[in-house]
Amino acid sequence: MLVQFTVENFLSFKDPATLSMAASKRRSKNKSLDVNATFEGAFGIKLLKSATVYGANASGKSNLISAVRFMKRFVIESSKESLADDKILVKPYRLSEETESKPSKFEIVFIKSGALYQYEFSADHSLIQEERLTRRSQKTNVDQVLFSRIGNEYTIEKSFSEGKGLQKKTRKNALFLSVCANFDGQISTEIIRWFRNLRVISGLSDSGYLNFTIDQLEDSVAGKKIGDLLKDFDLNIERFESNTIKQSLALDGEIPEDLRPLADALKNMKETTVKKVSTYHRRFDSEGVEAGEVAFDLKSDESEGTQKLVAMSGPLVDTLENSYVLLIDEFDARLHPIISKNIIKLFNCAEVNSKNAQLIVATHDTNLLDHDLLRRDQVWFVERDYFGASHLTSLVEYKGVRNDASFEKDYIIGKYGAIPVLGDIKRVFGSGRVASKSSLTSE
Repeated sequence: MLVQFTVENFLSFKDPATLSMAASKRRSKNKSLDVNATFEGAFGIKLLKSATVYGANASGKSNLISAVRFMKRFVIESSKESLADDKILVKPYRLSEETESKPSKFEIVFIKSGALYQYEFSADHSLIQEERLTRRSQKTNVDQVLFSRIGNEYTIEKSFSEGKGLQKKTRKNALFLSVCANFDGQISTEIIRWFRNLRVISGLSDSGYLNFTIDQLEDSVAGKKIGDLLKDFDLNIERFESNTIKQSLALDGEIPEDLRPLADALKNMKETTVKKVSTYHRRFDSEGVEAGEVAFDLKSDESEGTQKLVAMSGPLVDTLENSYVLLIDEFDARLHPIISKNIIKLFNCAEVNSKNAQLIVATHDTNLLDHDLLRRDQVWFVERDYFGASHLTSLVEYKGVRNDASFEKDYIIGKYGAIPVLGDIKRVFGSGRVASKSSLTSE
């Protein structure tokens, strides 16, 4: 269960920006929403099941998702020997002279197995500058720093005995937590497992998770749930079938000089395996009587929207079934607004989301800004200031917003900011061109 995530000096975020999934004490006009969209976590912390992030193009929405993705990957992979000589791929805020040479900072707070963890680190391109892990157990209900690190100086508590002696095995560009997990530390391994189950996907490209969905379709239980979910999305598809085929590689025509080494390497690969999904539709005769079914290829015969929904259905079902956290960038791309709204409803439903999975989406879909669908603390805005730095603000922080307010209307008219401020587009074409066009059409 995610409680909050904070990033500082990374991409467009110069100052600390915190996305919190902790529910506020504000009540909704729709009382059932307060029940369905929240749940009780450990230590009496009430958490949200979903959150939406809005902002103009280039405001920093995707950068927020990218920061989570970076933290996840670095926590899992930083101790790999293959990365021993690599730079740390942090991207500090570049529009200020004071931040370019400073470290990027990441902090995440989450609940795992009844314990509350706070894990943070800061890093520049060459080394981990600081790292710290804090835990609050239900037994003591007291925050305890399990280990802290400043450069090469470590402080390790007795309760984190798994870390003893591993300081010298930790490279300057690797996280101590990751190293401890490599040596099968109980606490560190549990934390790494939580990060692995933190799912981050893009709504613009399906390639990263379509294969996962295909694997899920091959499982009888998960496959049925995915099929039922997709039927409810009204795609006019009766059933799905996944299969793995062998495909020969053929390189025809003249190959450019700079690509010949790659081509020579590919020639040694006689064939590769490709996972495919077939969608089956009903077929009718001339009298309108059902006459069997016809198979379509998902990638070549179905619409972009259908392809996205099929690919995304696997992570959605997996997240709901296993109480994971799922972040989706460009959530609304290629989706009908009604489908987007119903995906949010899946998570804001006590019956469907009984295991308290969490969904966070970056979106432009103002159709979701409905006080019957989202509480104010489920709506976040990202906006860039005059200096190009992104700032993250929750709707609950705005004063004077009524329970029955039209969130969508107020957002569109700029009451909350985080919208594009357009110039006079007509001047791009110039009055001379307009006049010239008019004279041509009059002739």
